[in-house]
Amino acid sequence: MLAMRCKDVDRPPVCGMTTTATTELMEYTNSYWPDAHKSARLMANIALGAYDFLGLESIRVPYCLSYEAEALGCTVDLGKVNSTPMVKSSPYKGNPDPNIELPDPKDLLKLGRNKQVAESAELILKEKKHDLPTLLGVTGPFTIAGHLAGTESLILWTLTEPDVAHKFAKIAADYERMWLEFVETIGVDSIQMSEPTASYDMISPDMFDEFAAPNLRYVYQPLKNTMQILHICGNMLPMLPNMFAVKPTGCSLEEKTDSFEAVKIANKKVALVGNVGVVKPLLMGTPEECAEAAIHSADAGFNIISAGCGMSALIKKENVWAMVNAIRNYKRP
Repeated sequence: MLAMRCKDVDRPPVCGMTTTATTELMEYTNSYWPDAHKSARLMANIALGAYDFLGLESIRVPYCLSYEAEALGCTVDLGKVNSTPMVKSSPYKGNPDPNIELPDPKDLLKLGRNKQVAESAELILKEKKHDLPTLLGVTGPFTIAGHLAGTESLILWTLTEPDVAHKFAKIAADYERMWLEFVETIGVDSIQMSEPTASYDMISPDMFDEFAAPNLRYVYQPLKNTMQILHICGNMLPMLPNMFAVKPTGCSLEEKTDSFEAVKIANKKVALVGNVGVVKPLLMGTPEECAEAAIHSADAGFNIISAGCGMSALIKKENVWAMVNAIRNYKRP
């Protein structure tokens, strides 16, 4: 919690900020995808096992970016034991005039997998045996808008029919604000929001400021007691000032974003989380390479060390422990 506030600590914590379930962790907890995506009990089992089995100093649920879209009417493929759920279709795809009726707040838990996600958060708060921060993962409004409209259509409309793009983004933001207001009542320490469709790989800084940033501020605005961690994929260095201007508590970044330059731009105003590569080194590298990457992020001044994005379910235990142990023995230069 001190690290999230950019306070001095003896070493950075090593957390699982985005998806942290591996097939080995599932085996350890006897709780497997895809069943865990629709079971609060199994979902919580995986999260509660992450510290003992992998050393990750946080407890996080759930494991996908599709449950909000499902609640709004999209069809979702829950994936397999080693793959995350994906939105397969939307009744609003390509429709410039969608008729999307938002639910009454009291009906939120009747939609999709919302009840299971909420109950899993309640379980980790009740059953955690270690004094670790709790996180609940959500999806950013621009990304939800892409699930509803079709991402290609949404990006095209930002250029050709901006009013339509704004309409979809506002619908998603209205829903997500309602969900975050409810999530805060559960009592988790942090809400970790992934907004991959707002990446510099997808839109320009000006487009971010027009279509993503206002809605991010809007959905965060009601939160009084819950920290906010904003994750955006890709090389975000050109858009870090835009991302920081949203004023989340922390920003989670991939290894594609230069660690040292990111710390300079953040200037201790926003906590930085990351940015150990998910594919290289965590999935395809050696334990020594994983330790080296973690130390690189720590030397740069990242406040919290974590995988740069959602961890592949196929990452091996020894590589995660190499990242963890490198930082447990770390001293700031």
